[in-house]
Amino acid sequence: MWNITICVIGFYMIVFCYTSDIPSVNTKLGTINGLRKAIEFLGNEYSVDSYLGIPYAEPPVNERRFKKPEARGPFQKPFEAKDFGAACLQFSWFEEITDSSEDCLFLNVYIPGLKSDQESGHAVMIFIHGGGFTLGTGNTYIGETLAAVGNVIVVTINYRLGLFGFLDIDDENGKGNYGLWDQHLAIKWVHENIASFGGDNTRVTLFGESAGSTSVVLQSLYPGNKGLFRAAIAESGGITMPFTVPYNHITPATYFAKNMTCNTENKLEMLQCLQQAPADRVFKVIVDTITEDFSGGSVKVTLNPSVDGEFIKRRPIDLYQEARTEMLEEVEFFRSIIFMNGINAAEGAVFTIMHANPLDLDSFKVTREEMNNVVMPAAAALAFSFNRTVTDALKQLLLFEYTDWTNPDDPNTIRDQLIRFYSDVFFNVPAMELSQLHVNGTNAGSYMYNFRARVKGHIYPTPSWAKQSNHGDELGPVFGYNFRYNKILGISTYKPTREEQKLSLKIMTYWSNFAKTGNPNEPMIVPAGNVWPIYTPESQEYLTVDFEEDSVQNFMYVRELEFWRRTLPTFFDAVDQKSRFSSTVSSETGYCEKDGPCN
Repeated sequence: MWNITICVIGFYMIVFCYTSDIPSVNTKLGTINGLRKAIEFLGNEYSVDSYLGIPYAEPPVNERRFKKPEARGPFQKPFEAKDFGAACLQFSWFEEITDSSEDCLFLNVYIPGLKSDQESGHAVMIFIHGGGFTLGTGNTYIGETLAAVGNVIVVTINYRLGLFGFLDIDDENGKGNYGLWDQHLAIKWVHENIASFGGDNTRVTLFGESAGSTSVVLQSLYPGNKGLFRAAIAESGGITMPFTVPYNHITPATYFAKNMTCNTENKLEMLQCLQQAPADRVFKVIVDTITEDFSGGSVKVTLNPSVDGEFIKRRPIDLYQEARTEMLEEVEFFRSIIFMNGINAAEGAVFTIMHANPLDLDSFKVTREEMNNVVMPAAAALAFSFNRTVTDALKQLLLFEYTDWTNPDDPNTIRDQLIRFYSDVFFNVPAMELSQLHVNGTNAGSYMYNFRARVKGHIYPTPSWAKQSNHGDELGPVFGYNFRYNKILGISTYKPTREEQKLSLKIMTYWSNFAKTGNPNEPMIVPAGNVWPIYTPESQEYLTVDFEEDSVQNFMYVRELEFWRRTLPTFFDAVDQKSRFSSTVSSETGYCEKDGPCN
C-alpha cells in the first residue's frame, strides 16, 4: 500500500531507486490499485492514498433484490479503485445525484501517509451517511483530510435506500432491513480486509450522522456484530426519533404495489411483482409522488428500519422499558462498546424550515395565531408519527411548554420555540435516553457532547435566523470541510474560515483520538480543547464544543427528557382513562360524594 520502490544495483554498486506513485494492495480478494494525493490543511501538507468504488457485495439486482446482500467474490484481475461507484437509487431534493443505480454496494478507503500510532496498524473509522434512509451516498464525504490529520483509516460506504433497502411486507419472504444488512456486510468486509490496507481490525469505530447515526446505534444493538468493531460515535440520531422504526410498513409497500399495478391481496405475489419491476418504474413512482406533494408524498414513499425479529427484535420504546428489569442480549452488546453520543444546539432548524417558503427562508416568522391554530397542531402530529390525535388539551399542554412567557407574542421568539420543539422531539430527548441506556451498567466508556459552534459552512439549507448550530453543522469540521460541494450546494468548493479550520482540527483530534484509544483526550493533545469527562449517571457531565475553549457542563436536557418521557405519558394515561370517578348525589347537599359513584 506504500510507495513501491524498485532498486537496481549497477556495475559500480551504485543503487538506483525508483518510487511509484500508484498505491496498490494485495487482499484475499485480489490486487486493488488506488490513487495517491497530496493535500494541505492549516499550512501542513499530507499524503493520502484513496481506494474508491470497491464493491463489497454482489449487485443486489434481479433475484437478489429484497434479499440480504451476498459477499463479493475474488477479482479476476487487478481492480482499479480510482473512481467512485454509483450511489444507490434515490430521489434527492438535497444532493445532485446523477450516477445512482440499483447496483450500488461500494465502499471507499482513505489511508494516511503517516506511520500508524501503533505497530498493529492504523485505527479505522467507518462512516455511515445520513439522509432519512431514503437518500445520500458515502461518496459525498471525502475522508482524505480526516484520515491525514487524524492519522486514521477512513472508510465510507453505500447501502440500499428507500424501497430497495427497507421494503417490509410483514411476511417471512420480505422482512425488510436490507440496508442494515448491507451496512453489516460492509463492516464485516472491513474486518476481514483492512489489514491489507495497513489497518488494525481490533480498533474499528463506527460513526455516522442523522439516519447514519441511527444506523450506527442499530448496528451497536445487533449482537451479530460482536468482534467487528469496538467503538461507536452517534452524531444527531437516536432510535426513538419519530418514524425511525414505524409501526406501519405495509401501507407504503402497498402504495408502491398499487402504483405499479401489482396484486396487493397476496403478499407473495406483491413481493414478486415488485422484485421483477424495472428499477426505473419504481424510481418514477417515488419522483411523481414527491414532486406532486413534497411533505405528504415523502411520507407515502418513505420506508425505514422495521422489527424483523432478527436484526431488530423489538421496538425501541419496548427495548428501553424491558432493559429496566432484565438484561437483553442487544443491550448487553451495546454496553460493551465504547460510545460517544452528541447533538447540535439547534437541530430542529432543519425541520422548522418545512413551514417556510423554500424560496425565501430568511423571511419566515410565526404569529401567535398561526402557532396556536396551524403550526403546533401540524408539528405535534409529526412528533407522534400521526399515531395520536392532537386534541385541544394536548395542544395546550405543548403550547404551554414551548412558549417563552417573558415575550409570548413576539414572532421571532415563537419561531425559536418551534426550533426548540423540533430539537427536543427528534434529537435531544432520543439522544439523552440513548446515553442513559448505555451508561447504566456499562463498563465501557461513555461520552456526550453538545456542538454549539455557529459555523458559516452548512451542508443543509440554513436560514440566517438559525442562531445556533443546525442539523449537520458538525460534519464540516469532522471531515475537514472536504466534501463534494458541487453535489450538495451546487458550488465547486467551500473555503472555510481560519476559525472554522481551527475548530475542525480540534474536532478531528477528538474523533481520531477516540478511534485510536477509546478516549477523546489522548494520545494527541486537543488544540484549544478541554478534558472531556466520562458521562456517568450521577454527574451526567458532557462537553460543550464551540469555537472558543470547550467547557464541561452537567445534566443536558434533563427537563426535556422528563417532560416527554414522564409528564406526557402520565397526561395520556389520564386522558385515555375510560372510567370516570363520580359519586352519589346526596339528598342533603345536592352534590356527588367525593369518592363514590353518581347513581
